[in-house]
Amino acid sequence: MKKKQKKSQGIYFPSKSVKKLWEEKIAKNKNVIVEKIPFKDFVGGIILINILIIALVALVQIVLPPQIPLFYGLPEGEAQLTPSLSLVIPSLVSLVIMVINIAISYFLKDEILKKFLITTAIGVSIFSIVTTVKIVFLVGSF
Repeated sequence: MKKKQKKSQGIYFPSKSVKKLWEEKIAKNKNVIVEKIPFKDFVGGIILINILIIALVALVQIVLPPQIPLFYGLPEGEAQLTPSLSLVIPSLVSLVIMVINIAISYFLKDEILKKFLITTAIGVSIFSIVTTVKIVFLVGSF
């Protein structure tokens, strides 16, 4: 008599042997992702700075006006204004770009493309950090 595997609404549940094999592979290769990242010291520093900028924006909410100009590409006036907590958007976007570029560079074989992706992510992060800090000093009442 054959055993039938249960199908739980289209969700696949791996067997214990598959889970064990997966855990062994992950346990063996935990540092592989970090080792394959070019400029890993810069990447770690930029990620830390972006997290600090997000924390800084949360801390300086008391000195910022309720609305700040963030979207400079839009026409002047109300269209540029956004709530002051929206200053975390540039740092969050740069963190997402950094994570996506790290994930893509993990699967690439060409070192030049890896370096290009990571350098691009670092550049985007630097621009977002500078933008956020300039806006905070521009509209904050220090």
